[in-house]
Amino acid sequence: MKLISKTLKLFLFLTLLNLIVIAQIKIHKHYDAEDGLVNNQVNRMFQDSKGYIWFSTFDGVSKWDGNHFENLQTYNGLLSSAVLDVKEGPDGKIYIACFLGGIIIYDNGVLDTLNEKNGLVSNAITSIAVLQNGDILFAGTGNKITKLKNGQLSDWGKEVNYPNDVNYTIRDNYQDKNGTLYLATQKGLLIYKNNTFKIITTKDGLNHNLLLGVNGNGNGTIYTGSYKGINKIVNGKITKLTDLPKFKDTYTYRIHVTENGTMYAATDNGIVIEKNGVVETLTENNGLSFNFAYSVLEDGNGTIYLGTNGKGFDVYNPKESIVNFNKSTGLPIESIWSILKAHDGTLYLGSTEGLIVKNESGIKILNKTNGLVGNFIRVIKQSKDGKVLVGTSSGFSILDKNKIRNYPLKNKSAITIVFSILEKDSGDIYLGTQTGLVIIKNGKVIKGISEKTKKAMVKGLGGENIYSLSETKDGSLVIGSLYGLAIHSKDKFTFYTTKNGLVDNTVNKTFVTSNGVILVGTLKGLNVIKNGEIIDTIDVNDGLSNNSISDISEDEKGRIYIPTYNGLNILTFDNDSLKIRQLYHKDGLVGNDFTQGGSFLDKEGNLWLGTLYGISKFNPNADKPITKPPRLYLSGLQLFNKDYPFEKFMENPEFNYDQNFLKFIFTGINLSAPEKIKYKYRLSGVDRDWVESQENIAPYTNLDDGDYTFEVKARNEWGYWSKPVSVAFVINPAWWETWWFRLAVISALGFLLWLAFQYRLNYLLKLERLRTKIASDLHDDVGSLLTQISINVDSLSYTKDENKRKEKRKFIGEKSKEVINMMSDVIWSIDSRNDTMESLVDRIQNFAQSFVEQKDISLEFVNQITDMKKSLKIDFRQNVMMIAKEAINNSIKYSDCSKIKIVLSYKNNLFEMIISDNGKGIDFENIKRGNGLKNMKMRADLIDAEIEFINKEGCTVHLIKDKA
Repeated sequence: MKLISKTLKLFLFLTLLNLIVIAQIKIHKHYDAEDGLVNNQVNRMFQDSKGYIWFSTFDGVSKWDGNHFENLQTYNGLLSSAVLDVKEGPDGKIYIACFLGGIIIYDNGVLDTLNEKNGLVSNAITSIAVLQNGDILFAGTGNKITKLKNGQLSDWGKEVNYPNDVNYTIRDNYQDKNGTLYLATQKGLLIYKNNTFKIITTKDGLNHNLLLGVNGNGNGTIYTGSYKGINKIVNGKITKLTDLPKFKDTYTYRIHVTENGTMYAATDNGIVIEKNGVVETLTENNGLSFNFAYSVLEDGNGTIYLGTNGKGFDVYNPKESIVNFNKSTGLPIESIWSILKAHDGTLYLGSTEGLIVKNESGIKILNKTNGLVGNFIRVIKQSKDGKVLVGTSSGFSILDKNKIRNYPLKNKSAITIVFSILEKDSGDIYLGTQTGLVIIKNGKVIKGISEKTKKAMVKGLGGENIYSLSETKDGSLVIGSLYGLAIHSKDKFTFYTTKNGLVDNTVNKTFVTSNGVILVGTLKGLNVIKNGEIIDTIDVNDGLSNNSISDISEDEKGRIYIPTYNGLNILTFDNDSLKIRQLYHKDGLVGNDFTQGGSFLDKEGNLWLGTLYGISKFNPNADKPITKPPRLYLSGLQLFNKDYPFEKFMENPEFNYDQNFLKFIFTGINLSAPEKIKYKYRLSGVDRDWVESQENIAPYTNLDDGDYTFEVKARNEWGYWSKPVSVAFVINPAWWETWWFRLAVISALGFLLWLAFQYRLNYLLKLERLRTKIASDLHDDVGSLLTQISINVDSLSYTKDENKRKEKRKFIGEKSKEVINMMSDVIWSIDSRNDTMESLVDRIQNFAQSFVEQKDISLEFVNQITDMKKSLKIDFRQNVMMIAKEAINNSIKYSDCSKIKIVLSYKNNLFEMIISDNGKGIDFENIKRGNGLKNMKMRADLIDAEIEFINKEGCTVHLIKDKA
């Protein structure tokens, strides 16, 4: 091994900004027009009493529940496109300032209008103020201000002697808890107190007289925003808040002061934040979508919304539980596979191109060019004596201050990948490599485990590719490999594979918890081993985000962190009940796919996560549970999938018997994680238990008459459920379910039974007549044929002419076949077992097949009937069969055809039979009498069917029978 001297150029310095001080991505969520926002220029934001957030833009206004935007524009009700303000009045109505158009009043989806025609002093509304006494002020350009009080409009400017100057247009307003009203105007800060006005201008210390924003902390501190930055007024003393060169002369628009007193100011250079006298900024470097910011809002959960001038709005969590680093923040390499924050605070990041070292001096990179054994850093650990242990794809290195000692770990296969590092209490270092276990003792590679032990491990697992090493409290070695899990204790192995309960043989990570439980991370979930037995498997069915485990760690509070190939999981146990919280890229993480073994839990409790796209630092202690459940509203109803007026339903919750296909629509507002909201609902008398769903609809079909109560509740991402919201309704019985109708039904039923008896009797008589007719036909037709046969048989005995004898024998044979066919038809027609569609189809097909086989004619038989078991009346199938025989006979005997096509279909109670040939067709002008056409027409009339003869490219017989 080669010792690198201190004089070597050990580190390659990069000219980057300090990563920890300013290069942190803190804003992770962004919404714009592509997500449904009405317009990307967000100049005002407001959260109403129901929890909805309203966004006023220069092309309409949006109402947002966290998932969906409801937009209002000029085409569906707005008076003008530019909406400069939106507020909620004491009556719960939403007032929308449409510049040059007046005021739109939004009341549960119903719109009303206030303008100059009905009392508004000016239609050019620039801001709205809702005063503590319930009055609403609509400030227009100049000194034109309208007051709305108890539904009456008046000229507030005249009432209070507002300065008569057009430059006193109000851009923003703030009223403190004492009732003092602060008005940001184009000519300074106007203060209205005790029915008098006071003006503060640049003469008093303001940066500029043209003010765009004003707000306060409720304890006497006032902030103003102008074209020249931000002023802070405390006890009448005016100071300039922003001394940063970039923000001295910046345009400052809206100002918001949170519940805890933090000031946020939207400027054209980003967001300025002041908290406890400390000023910081949020810009595009921190994830802000656009530095030109227009507006700021804090919702009920403390989340901050930042509106921009052209790129929608961003969502910022001031708790900063997640901070990301990538190339845009100064991280030189984004593909991070291992992380270590050393005892002295130095951050080590193992990448595919070297070891990144970050400390107060800046960023340095170690790789093969300056002394490290390899470039691809797979694992980093710190030894008990402070050395940094580095496993690479080309061997192992030890960093001791400015010295590097390398261990190439050469072997026959030339593979030296180090996947895992474990330091034993003895100080020995165990390395899990692609070719087995390597032990370093006193700085030297030793033989390690005996050949006997090595062979036993290979035999038990089938290979030596070691991914993970852990140690139990009793000193047992836990080995995770490509081929399964092995626990080595007292020179004995215990093996776990899929054959004895392991969920998958590829073990990416092993971990021993504080209570001695062994966690095994595989590609198919997490196995739990206790007292040597696999007691549980945790996977996606239990709430895990993904089954492919990347890493495992545990903090001092017993929380288990499971990064996977798709999302981070936080496992907590409460009274033996497992709870899993999931975090994804959409929650702020730099990515979803975490590198194998690429996480680190530092002593401050921060979880560092490596991905192919950078790193995330997650502070679980700042990730405070949101105990407020979602606000839940029944927001709509559909009847037969069509919108039903919800107000009408609430006023009269009754339906007729045939209005029994209902769909309830509800809205849960959970702005902290709108995509993770869950619902449970139930309908009394229908649902035995709560039905859980992520959809905000509950459909019910074919409800019986009766009294019902529908209930629904919503849960946030932390598991907190709202109280159920319920509504009762009635489905009235049908008129035929009344007592008088039932009596009429009983009376009518007797009459119907009598009619049924008469119908049955008539049917039996009709059947008897049919069978009598069949017997008569047998007597006449068959008897006549048998007589002819008998006469010709007798004549054979005295006819000497051999030619005549042959003719008579041929005649007897033909007539005998006719008798056989006729008897077969009769027997088939009277046999009740043949009263099905299947029997008729088979009979027609067999008849046609037997005839065409005697000629050089091809047969195409198409059966489009699906209900082959349908029962048929005897007269129907007998006449259809006879028509088919006649048509087929005609085609074969007279058409000179080479092909016959038969199509049978039965759809919607309509029977259709088409028999066509490609012969010479029918010469209707020279048609002979008795050729069968008349007979087919007669049989069709007998069964009330329609028959058509089409003479086109051959002959087609088309039979149609409705309600066969």
